[in-house]
This record gives sequence, structure tokens and C-alpha cells, in this order.
Amino acid sequence: MPFTADDVHEIQFDNAPFGRRGYSKTEVDSFVHRIAETLAGRDDVTAAEVHHVQFGRPLLGRRGYDEQQVDEFLDEVERQLAAESELRRSTTAVEVHDR
Repeated sequence: MPFTADDVHEIQFDNAPFGRRGYSKTEVDSFVHRIAETLAGRDDVTAAEVHHVQFGRPLLGRRGYDEQQVDEFLDEVERQLAAESELRRSTTAVEVHDR
């Protein structure tokens, strides 16, 4: 089932396991907010951006978000955005052809 903007706003990630620093919570939260805004039609994050995003690490002694959980979420979002982009291209091609 595709994510909605509300789904994305509600997403929560666990802390990285002990001994791992994980991803910077601030950076992940900021990017996830942009994804939600994209799904609401107020931003334009692409599947390629999701695929290539990189997050920093939190300061030593602090734990960020669990990398595996974040990566799995981003993989799903990437697939969804790619499918939506392909659908828009197909729809646009049909509209142009019909004129």
C-alpha cells in the first residue's frame, strides 16, 4: 500500500543498536519531512534523490536512527516515487497523443 503524507509524518525509527552510531536523527527527520511534503504536493523529492541520499552520523557517544529501518523505508519510498513518476509520464504521453 502506498505511503500518504500522513503516514510519512507518523513514521518512527528505533535508535541504532548499542555500539552503532546510526544515522543523524536531524538529517533523517529533515529528509523524511521533505518526502511527506512531496507526497502532499508541496515539494519535489525524486526517486533518484531518495536513492542517493546520504546521512551523517551523530556525535560520538550518541545514537542516531537504526540504519536498516531507515534504509528499508527509503527503499519503499523510492519505489513508490518511481512508480508515480512513471505513471505521470505515461499519462502525459497519452494526453499529448490525444491532442
